[in-house]
Amino acid sequence: MTEFNKKINRENTRAVKYEFREKLFERNDVLPMWVADMDLPAPQAIQDAIMARAEHNIYGYTTHDDELLSTIQNWLTKRYQFDVNTDLISFSPGVIPALHALVEAFTEEGDQIVIQPPVYPPFFSVVESHDRTVLENPLIYENNTYRMNFDQLEEQFKQGAKAFILCSPHNPVGRVWTESELKQLAELCVTYNVYLFSDEIHSDIIFSGHKHRPIADLNENISALTFTMMAPSKTFNIAGLQASFTISPDEDSKKVLDKQLMKQGAVMLNTIAYTAMEAAYQHGEPWLEDLIKHLENNYAYLQEQLKQTPITPVKADGTYLIWLDFSETGLDHEEIKRKLNHEAKVGLNDGQSFSKEHGDQFMRMNIACPREMVEDAVKRLVSTFG
Repeated sequence: MTEFNKKINRENTRAVKYEFREKLFERNDVLPMWVADMDLPAPQAIQDAIMARAEHNIYGYTTHDDELLSTIQNWLTKRYQFDVNTDLISFSPGVIPALHALVEAFTEEGDQIVIQPPVYPPFFSVVESHDRTVLENPLIYENNTYRMNFDQLEEQFKQGAKAFILCSPHNPVGRVWTESELKQLAELCVTYNVYLFSDEIHSDIIFSGHKHRPIADLNENISALTFTMMAPSKTFNIAGLQASFTISPDEDSKKVLDKQLMKQGAVMLNTIAYTAMEAAYQHGEPWLEDLIKHLENNYAYLQEQLKQTPITPVKADGTYLIWLDFSETGLDHEEIKRKLNHEAKVGLNDGQSFSKEHGDQFMRMNIACPREMVEDAVKRLVSTFG
């Protein structure tokens, strides 16, 4: 069993989670449980591979090879029974650079692109920064979980939306979309010929009783419209190494995407990124299985202990990001923030960054850390809001 409860000091390592505390929370003594990286050590196999590569002592331009492509292919086949043609894989430093490229390459200025708030904040800016129009299809919140509003979505597609950005699993609400939901979404995209840009970066971290299904794998019709973006970064805590990949629907689409990535200067990963990606997918699965158990235990503890407060964790099917509902506190958004930052001293992601309208009474909490940190955070929340 991997040791996930040993606390590792990240101070003075230039870690964003710690360095940005004063900027975001107005003080440096908050317990940082926000940005989506883990306070947990990556798999030993990744560190070993990086150290072995570092010993070579030449860090020039590096590319991928067939072995890395086959490693990715084998991972996707084993985890999801997703049979991918490696000729359709493009690399980029992250999902967001890939998303920028997709928006620029496959839509035009003024085009409407649908997103589903509350959602990962860059989804808004990746549309707006290219002079496209954000069309919001808010998720429906009821019975402590979220579902898609397919009726509204169909109307938006009818009105001419050009593309749809899917978050699967969904960040921050923790939904792992069922096959039935994905089929309904796919049918709409195919009927109205809407491109589907599918961010599946959290797809490896799925809780018991749930299963991730890549939407491109449902049938040939939706596959022809879908670009699937994945990465080992969230799964294995290597986001700082900046390595992701996109699976295009066909070779012509891949050429268009690669041309745009070239314009952005984002077609080659750094030397260590390739090494880490290969080691993660070849040797990281046992570590991942232990991680999921650890996260499930942290989540169960959080759920049970917050019953002492008016704070409700929204039901999570996966990811290590928990969407907390503060609506029963009776406090407005600014007062919730003030109490969190200056009384509880717990640093959470501001719900309004995921949607001003639909995140006003929510905050996002990262539980990918030793149990001691979760217990500390819970004690502070109970003391402040209980």
